[in-house]
Amino acid sequence: MPQLALTAIGADRPGIVAAVAEVLRDRGGNVEDSAMTILGGQFAIMLLVATDDTAEDLRAALDQAVAPLDLELTVTPVEEGRDSADATHILSVYGTDKPGILAAVARTLADLGINITDLSTRMLPPEDKPVYAMALEISVPDELDDVEVEAALREVDDQVGVDHTLRPLETETY
Repeated sequence: MPQLALTAIGADRPGIVAAVAEVLRDRGGNVEDSAMTILGGQFAIMLLVATDDTAEDLRAALDQAVAPLDLELTVTPVEEGRDSADATHILSVYGTDKPGILAAVARTLADLGINITDLSTRMLPPEDKPVYAMALEISVPDELDDVEVEAALREVDDQVGVDHTLRPLETETY
């Protein structure tokens, strides 16, 4: 079944997920992957949906159903056969907050050919000197060893004043 990527963002309130999910259910769509979170009072949704709908038809149905919620929506076709690499490692980065931490880490990973498959950031107390914390799932190419990755990350640590931990992602099947 073809897939569509759906994003929605709007002021957080009860009923957003229900409204979107009901439209998908009513149209025979199936949510295959999702991420949802609140960022600064805004609720953000990212969904991968298997559906026979076109992007335009699903967008029209969603627009009508979620109009009272005042959401910004996008619906985009997903290319078949474009699977991303699975995460192989967990990277944690933390340090006193300042501009440029995310940029330095992301650039270093990109330059090494490492794909970020999941990323979240948080500001941790105390408020007078907040700590910036990042948790990343990354996909390290087979040809790159952990020693090279660690060396590059230590340079980032020194450059922007953070610490990091890198560990392989356990992939046990239950």
